[in-house]
Amino acid sequence: MDTPLVIVLDHTLTLGQAVVLIAILLAGLLLGWLLGRSGGGKAVAAVVKPAARSASDDAFLKGVTHLMADHTDQAIEEFTRAVTLNSNTVETYVVLGNLFRQKGEIERAVRIRQSIIARPNLTQPVRLQALYDLGLDYRKGGLFNRAVESFQEVLAADPNHTEANRELITLYEEMREWEKAFEAQRRQDKLTGQDSRAVLAHYKTELGKEYVSSGQLERAEEALELALKVHKGCLDAYLHLGDLELTRGRTRKALSTWRKAVKLAPTHAHLVIRRLSQAAPGLGDKTLREFCDEIDTAEADVNTLQALAESYHHLGDDAKALQLLNLAVDRSPRQLGSHRLRGQILLAQGQRDQALAAYGDLLEQIGGNGDSYQCGLCGFVSHQLTWKCPRCHQWDSITPYRPMA
Repeated sequence: MDTPLVIVLDHTLTLGQAVVLIAILLAGLLLGWLLGRSGGGKAVAAVVKPAARSASDDAFLKGVTHLMADHTDQAIEEFTRAVTLNSNTVETYVVLGNLFRQKGEIERAVRIRQSIIARPNLTQPVRLQALYDLGLDYRKGGLFNRAVESFQEVLAADPNHTEANRELITLYEEMREWEKAFEAQRRQDKLTGQDSRAVLAHYKTELGKEYVSSGQLERAEEALELALKVHKGCLDAYLHLGDLELTRGRTRKALSTWRKAVKLAPTHAHLVIRRLSQAAPGLGDKTLREFCDEIDTAEADVNTLQALAESYHHLGDDAKALQLLNLAVDRSPRQLGSHRLRGQILLAQGQRDQALAAYGDLLEQIGGNGDSYQCGLCGFVSHQLTWKCPRCHQWDSITPYRPMA
C-alpha cells in the first residue's frame, strides 16, 4: 500500500481495535492538515506534506469502517477490492483471511495464508504469523492433524511461541493425545512460569483410563500412580486407581485408596459410595456398612446424603435411609432424587399417608433444577460430573450443584 500505515492482525479485528485504528488515522490526517495551515514556513510544509491516498488505500479504509459497523460482508468486499488494486500488500490479505475464517469459509482463508507463505523475501515474523493463522484456519475447519502440523512448524522456527504451543495443547486434548498434551503443557509451564500440575495429573489419569479400557492394567496403574506423583490432589486418579485395585482383586488397597479420596474431597464422597454399592456383591454388605458408617453426615453435601441413603436402603436399614433423606431434603428441597427415594421407601413400608406427603413435596419441586453439578467459573450445569468444563474448558471447576432453596 502507498500509505505508511501497516497493520498485521493476529485475529479478527474487534470493534474496539477498529475504533482505535480510525482514531489514529483521523488524528494523523488532522495533524497534517493543521501543520499545513500553521504558517510555519516552507520548511514545515515540506516535512509534513500530506501523502496522497491510492484507490487501494481508500478500499482498505472503507473495509475498516465496515468492520466498525460489524458489516462483515461489506468489509470483505472492500478488502478484496484493495488486494485486487494492490496485490503487494500483506496486511490486507491477513485481515481478509481472518474474515473468511470468521465466516467459516475455511478454504478461502487457507488459500490466502498459503499465498502469503509462498511469497519470496517474506520476513520471518510475517511468515510465522501466516503459519499460525493457517493453523487456526485448519482447526476451525476441523482439520486437526493439519492444524497440528502448522503449529509445530511455528514452534520449530520459534520454540518460545506460547500462542502456538497453547493451541497445540488444546488440539491434543480434543484429539485425546494425552501424552502429547502432557509434554506440550510442561513446555508451556517452562515458557510462562505457570504451575499446571493439576492439569498434568488429569492427562495421566485420562491415559490410565484408556489403558484400562484396552486391558493394559499394568500400564494403567503406572499412569494413575504417576498422576498422583504429579499432583497429590487429583481426585479422579484416586477414584480410578481404586477401581483398578478392585478389578485386580486387591480389595484392601481399593478401600484404602477410596478412603483417601473421601478425605481429599468430602463433597465428592458420593462417587466413592456408589462405587462401593456396585461392588457390594463381591465386597460384602459388612464392608459397605462399615465404610458408610465412617462418613460424617454432619457436613456432607446432599449428593453424599442421597448416596448414603441408597446404600442403607440396599442394606435393609430404611430407618437410617429415611433419616438421611429427610436431612437431604431439608438442606436442598429441589434435590428431586431424594424426594423420589423417600416416597418409594415410605410406600414400600405401607406408610401411604407419609408417602403421599413425600410425593406431594416432589410435585412442588418438579419444576426445580434437578442438575447435580455446576461449574464454579462459568455457571454451566450438568447431570454428569466432568473434570473439564464443556463450556469454559477449565479443569476441576465442576463441583456438586447447590440449588437455592
